[in-house]
Amino acid sequence: MFKVFDRRFKGWITAITLALSTLFLMPLVAQAANEVLLDSSNSIVNVVTVYKVDRSEQNKTLTDLVKLNQENLPQVSGFLNTSIFNGQDESEIIALSQWKDLSSFQSYAKQGQRNINKITPQVFACQVQHTETRSTAPSFSEKDVIMFSQFKMKPGQKQSELSTIVTQEMPGVLQMVSGLQWAAVCPSTDKSTIALLARWNSRGDFKSLGQKPGFEKESNYWDDYANNEHGLYDVVKIIR
Repeated sequence: MFKVFDRRFKGWITAITLALSTLFLMPLVAQAANEVLLDSSNSIVNVVTVYKVDRSEQNKTLTDLVKLNQENLPQVSGFLNTSIFNGQDESEIIALSQWKDLSSFQSYAKQGQRNINKITPQVFACQVQHTETRSTAPSFSEKDVIMFSQFKMKPGQKQSELSTIVTQEMPGVLQMVSGLQWAAVCPSTDKSTIALLARWNSRGDFKSLGQKPGFEKESNYWDDYANNEHGLYDVVKIIR
């Protein structure tokens, strides 16, 4: 009788342990589902799709873009994930997707670029060349504040030279403002653009950078090489 009770007791303990483990792991699983790493191994390709929008159409365009990505991309061979960024100034929406290789994206792109609400987006592929981080590896989570900057190369200027300069600037900026968590330089594969991504704790932290003594004098280091467009975005959706 004692052996039977002992077996039952051990069975109850095992069941309780498994149940508690499941309860503790559920938040971790949920967190993982809403976060993606920005791969910096150069083994995958990032594709940036930029939609210029009117404020009156921003919500509809955002909804349609999320729906299109959810319905189509997860089934495409080579697709890894997409992070949707909604511009805080209500003028742009960006989809940053990660692919196993460039050929996977190119095969998908041959099916035709699907415009949203008659908006023809800007699209370019890039690979992470360098990252600076305060603690953890660069990643995106829903509700993060992300700065996205495009350095569009001027005729005759070398992308590699500007990329080196941007990389050299990054450690100093990270030290200057505690609200900056990480930054990543991502030159385009066609040599036309350099994307700079950075995660900030808040819009206020980003604004504080421009108030630092001496920062304004150094902020135009790219002028000889490229035209710069930048803005702050909220990560509103992660799609796998």
